[in-house]
Amino acid sequence: MIPPLPALLETARQAAQAAGDHVLARLHRRDDAALVTRHDIKHTLDRESQAVATDAIRRAFPGHAILGEETAEAALPASDVRWVIDPIDGTINFAHGLPMWCVSVAAQAGGRSVAGVVLAPELGLRFEALADGPATCNGRPLRVSSTARLDHALVHTGADRSEEAARAFRFLNRLAGIVQRPRVIGSAALDICWVAAGRTDAYFESGVFLWDIAAAGLILERAGGTGEVLHAGDGYKVAFLATNGLLHHGLRGVLAPLL
Repeated sequence: MIPPLPALLETARQAAQAAGDHVLARLHRRDDAALVTRHDIKHTLDRESQAVATDAIRRAFPGHAILGEETAEAALPASDVRWVIDPIDGTINFAHGLPMWCVSVAAQAGGRSVAGVVLAPELGLRFEALADGPATCNGRPLRVSSTARLDHALVHTGADRSEEAARAFRFLNRLAGIVQRPRVIGSAALDICWVAAGRTDAYFESGVFLWDIAAAGLILERAGGTGEVLHAGDGYKVAFLATNGLLHHGLRGVLAPLL
């Protein structure tokens, strides 16, 4: 049985806030990494943040399945609702002291997100949406941009760290030739929320994960935008395109053949 959507959103809000507060109170531990590689950082606070968010969800809905980035290999129990947590999206930004990172919590039913919160603690921003309600940021309604020309578009993107450099940047190179400016910010969930807020016109990345897009994709949709998985790989990995809707067909036509 699926609980009322407002109850799911309230729990997502509480879980994201508790996790965000936990991390925000421990900024002095930015260098407390369990593993650092050339392409990634596994941070101790990632695991702690996920545990805090998980505890908040379990207090409200003890029988629900919970998929978290830090425990993605674990089998999930059968459940009408699946929660999806990204405890720190933008871990490299966080570790280096940049404020562009967030906590993402979404509730899904039937494989679709029905409630979602993206909280950026250092920026003081909370994006959220319900499947049957508006998208908001700090309580104010969001709306995507009206940019209709690719050559006038600001497009956020990233590079798949698992690929060779020449392949990883083929999307960035292609975008640079057709849009006004490409930008790499380093937090997929925030990138998608910026599209929802009309601050940028589109976002694409070839190697993100379900927990990066579960909440933000719903927020984008409820703000009038379009989100699409262009390719699904193993282990919850996807190529995802988020746009204001007006640019979607054009960007899809340019990017999909490169996958």
